[in-house]
Amino acid sequence: MSRPRKCRWVGREPGVTFFKPQGIPLKTLEHAQITVDELEALRLSDFEGLSHEDVARRMRVSRPTVTRMLAKAHRAVADALVNGKAIRIEGGDYCLAGDNCCPRCGNYIPEEQIPSQSICRNCENDLSLPLQSRQH
Repeated sequence: MSRPRKCRWVGREPGVTFFKPQGIPLKTLEHAQITVDELEALRLSDFEGLSHEDVARRMRVSRPTVTRMLAKAHRAVADALVNGKAIRIEGGDYCLAGDNCCPRCGNYIPEEQIPSQSICRNCENDLSLPLQSRQH
């Protein structure tokens, strides 16, 4: 059995989730997809200029995970720019403030376990504060 995926902490949902080349109807375009967590890694690293280590700390993941996320996002953006594709931003394994993730370690807590689980199974943090759920 594989280890459950850890939520990546994201500061905010993107305001715009679709980009396309001007003058080409959307229905004729292929799409390149970037997940919300990959966009957050791009924002922190490329836009804010943070190091991979600092991005990893902010998103509560390892530095190699940040490197993989950035490589995938850079590849998708390059594919869209070079080949004239639309870019769609959606999905991913991420948590926002108030989501149903442990605030200490980022471990995802399924909706059905929230009322009965008061301690994080991963880091033993007290989860007695109310949690809100968000579907990704």
